[in-house]
Amino acid sequence: MLFVFMLGRAGTQYVLLGVGADAWIAQLIGLFFAVPLLLILARLVRLLPGKDLFQMLTHSFGRVMAYFISLLYFVYFLALAATARTQVVFVQAASLPNTPLLVLLLLFFGAAVYLARSGVLPVGKWSVLAACVLGGIGVLLTALAVSNLRLENILPMGTNSGTALMHGGHRFLVSPLGEAVVLLAFAGNLKREANPYKLFLFGALAVTLFLILSFLRDLSILGMAGMSRFRFAPFHAAGAIAVGNLGNRVDILVTISALLSGFTMAAICLLAAARALRCVIPQWATHRLVIPAAVLALGIVFVSFSGFVERLPWFDVYLRYASAVQFVIPAVMWLVAELKGFRRGV
Repeated sequence: MLFVFMLGRAGTQYVLLGVGADAWIAQLIGLFFAVPLLLILARLVRLLPGKDLFQMLTHSFGRVMAYFISLLYFVYFLALAATARTQVVFVQAASLPNTPLLVLLLLFFGAAVYLARSGVLPVGKWSVLAACVLGGIGVLLTALAVSNLRLENILPMGTNSGTALMHGGHRFLVSPLGEAVVLLAFAGNLKREANPYKLFLFGALAVTLFLILSFLRDLSILGMAGMSRFRFAPFHAAGAIAVGNLGNRVDILVTISALLSGFTMAAICLLAAARALRCVIPQWATHRLVIPAAVLALGIVFVSFSGFVERLPWFDVYLRYASAVQFVIPAVMWLVAELKGFRRGV
């Protein structure tokens, strides 16, 4: 789930992290920055086995404060689900330009709702299948692109200053690595013998390496000029690959990858949002709260398409305030759990 979720958050648009061709270096720095956060998330799972994020909040802050913080996470998870609009816009631009965007959004979120309502275990099983398909597509695209790779397109390396690389690493830390906090919403479903450290650290490492290899492959095909010019660089990079009688149609693999990762990511976020809302409305079953969450997420999508709102620097704002839900609150929960465990002699 973590692997597919983070790939879905990375989307079909390469955020060059403000450092151009050195984005892969910034990604490695971001992974290094993320290690303390991932260790905190894993330690929470180890200290509070059988509890999910919202039970952890109650344990740490009390029931009343947990209500308000759960609402904060509810809004956060909805906002993450709404970012799946990027994949829908990509599919429309790449394959279905004559299909109204509203129709595609309704189909996309309808499928995500169906998966989210099925529960954590089916979502987990689906994620295993999705991860295998996404990994296979990545390997296949790389194998097909061998004759198109140009080493000179990725040179020179390390031309950005250390400060710029640090800023780029921070961007990658916040999105997608820091968003691993979503997985705490399902921590109660982990078996007690499961190793949370392997879950978070290996998952983040696998995603980072996958994104770096994909970035370097597409950069070596398009060059920095192409990566900066095209809105959906992976699609155009795949379009440059000609394979026998298939011509340039291997770009359909990028469309499949975008749909699969985006749809699964949206389902995970909607299920997490429904669980957050259930902390506030315990009388309602989680599966009944998925549809209201999806309607609100769609509302965020439609509002974000308005001209004025779309021009606002949302990602810069997100970088400033995401640390509260990604790091500050989990860190406080960890300190409280450690203190209570120490008092009990655990």
